[in-house]
Amino acid sequence: MTAIGIPDSLTQLLPLLLLCCMLPMLMRQPQSSALGISTEMDIWFTGYTPQEAFDAVIKTVDALREKAMSLPPKKSRNPFLRKKGPEAKYVVDQADPPKLYKVSDKNDGPLVFDISEAEGGGTMVKTTFTPRMRSAIQTLKTTMPVRKFVMPQTKEAVCSSCGKPRLPEWQVCPYCGNKYT
Repeated sequence: MTAIGIPDSLTQLLPLLLLCCMLPMLMRQPQSSALGISTEMDIWFTGYTPQEAFDAVIKTVDALREKAMSLPPKKSRNPFLRKKGPEAKYVVDQADPPKLYKVSDKNDGPLVFDISEAEGGGTMVKTTFTPRMRSAIQTLKTTMPVRKFVMPQTKEAVCSSCGKPRLPEWQVCPYCGNKYT
């Protein structure tokens, strides 16, 4: 017996019991970017209007949510770690139609869509995601129509030799040396 009345066999088992209780906490993966989860970014241009792009993003996230909710929950061997109800998937953190849509998931991390109107027509979609979401983002990207980039027609004076814009303060083209006429 020890000084406080605990049997010696229990004091020898106490460190092992503590280790068994703390092992699941030590094995857990960090869930936020501040704790080391890496994120990726992708930017693409589409022929959609900003509202159409925003609606397509919402439709894709809703499909991801439905797919995740239809999967059976993971079973834990430890009855104390089992979830009691369905886990919320892809919870909307912020929605500012048609500019910003932020969702987060416990397993897949944050997913941010920043949508803005592109100069010359169309929409630019900038998304930040974790590597686990790469295939879902690629799928969304392929479903949106690609915007054709058209160079705006300018009526500026150009060099007759090289075709570069003519600089009014120069008598000779600084690019090719041709004398302006």
